[in-house]
Amino acid sequence: MSARTLSAATVVGIPLAFAASALAPPGGVEMAIGLYGPAVTLVALVAGALVAWRLDPAYTLSAAIFLTPFAGHWPRLGVPGALSPDRLLFVAAIGAVLLRAPLVADRPRIRIIGAHYLLALAAAYALASAFFAETLFQRDGFFKILDALGVVPFLTFLVAPIAFRTPAQRRVLLGTLVALGGYLSLTVLFDFLKLDALVFPRYILDLSYGIHSGRGRGPFVDAVASGLALYTCGVACVIAVVSWRSILMRRIAAAVGVLCVVGAFLSLERSVWIGAVVATTVSMLAMPGMRRYFIPVVVAVAVAVVGALTLIPGLSERVSERLNDDRALWDRKNLNRAALNMVEAKPLTGFGWNRFETNSADYFEQAADYPLTATGESEQNQRRFGVHNTPLNYGVELGLVGLTLWLLGVLFGVGGALASRGPPDLLPWRIGLLAVALATLVVINATPPSAWPSRALWLLAGVAYAGTYASAGPRSPRAPA
Repeated sequence: MSARTLSAATVVGIPLAFAASALAPPGGVEMAIGLYGPAVTLVALVAGALVAWRLDPAYTLSAAIFLTPFAGHWPRLGVPGALSPDRLLFVAAIGAVLLRAPLVADRPRIRIIGAHYLLALAAAYALASAFFAETLFQRDGFFKILDALGVVPFLTFLVAPIAFRTPAQRRVLLGTLVALGGYLSLTVLFDFLKLDALVFPRYILDLSYGIHSGRGRGPFVDAVASGLALYTCGVACVIAVVSWRSILMRRIAAAVGVLCVVGAFLSLERSVWIGAVVATTVSMLAMPGMRRYFIPVVVAVAVAVVGALTLIPGLSERVSERLNDDRALWDRKNLNRAALNMVEAKPLTGFGWNRFETNSADYFEQAADYPLTATGESEQNQRRFGVHNTPLNYGVELGLVGLTLWLLGVLFGVGGALASRGPPDLLPWRIGLLAVALATLVVINATPPSAWPSRALWLLAGVAYAGTYASAGPRSPRAPA
């Protein structure tokens, strides 16, 4: 079977899998797994591995990022958590590049740089911390290292320059992000307009599931992740507008970009709004080639926001309510104060991976000008509060040693990708990376660790770093001994 045939089968198979999960009776897939045991899982994994081995990793990684909004929610779609397609696709693509699959065999070999060593040390340190804290084999602790810190994003950064080495391969990812932006923005909009029949997956409509009910949370069922993802897709739309040749496709990308602005606004998350404004302003004004697009972008954003406030019933009241919501600010202040107290108590090695919620009770402190909140469980799903600040979370759990390793890895990894050089078509990608990195920096300082910010940032950093491989030709065959 040819790679083209396998590609076609995969492109058809993903929509069919979604259709099957939507049409299957509740518990249907789990029932099949229960009846036929490990055999079904083994066949699925082997078949997926064979397809990924013969498929260009650009397609596999693009499919993985497209499916990331469903991460952690696959059981609600009838897919067992152990078979989470997004994670399996990331692992398959990483394995295909590292093991030199047929479509990768003639590409340059991976170059290990200082940032890779720093990220490897940060991941190893977190794994050791989790082992000694006895959280390594807990589901939340393990997957937090894998996806949020995270091992999978760091490996994605390692292999992405090879997977997206050519403009054609980068167009695959760009088209995927534009399509994802269209899906996410329309889903959020349909949910806000109460067009429930058009909202998929259906679990989005379950207000008792996930967090941030009543906001634009999409399939993430998390308004912050949804807003940041929509901003990322909106940046991809701008890249498409300035780089695609087809006038029709550029207009489609522009329309999706406007929808992404509306969707991000509907997240009703202040960190997303601030991050988007800061990131867009700095990245566009810092790059001479993008300054001429700044005013049109500002106008488009203003029109989209004003249009949403005017046309969506009740939105202006909800925005006003959100802007005046002091409870969320109190929660963050109390959590951050407890976290700082914990860092002072154990500054070097921290309390151990994923131990904040277990050990934080004794470190909350009554402030003089706001009430003490966020000390127990949240009202939704009885979930305990985590630190609403990703770097501070790592400082509590990994100490200053682990936090420093992670910060240096981010600085040299993302910074090195921004400073890299390559063909002209990579310039919009570097500008886009700068925008996404700045928005992510703002958002993660107001939210706990999660999968989307880490996966998206490191994937885009790897794409920008691909310029260092652009001039290298196919690998020369080894001379006979």
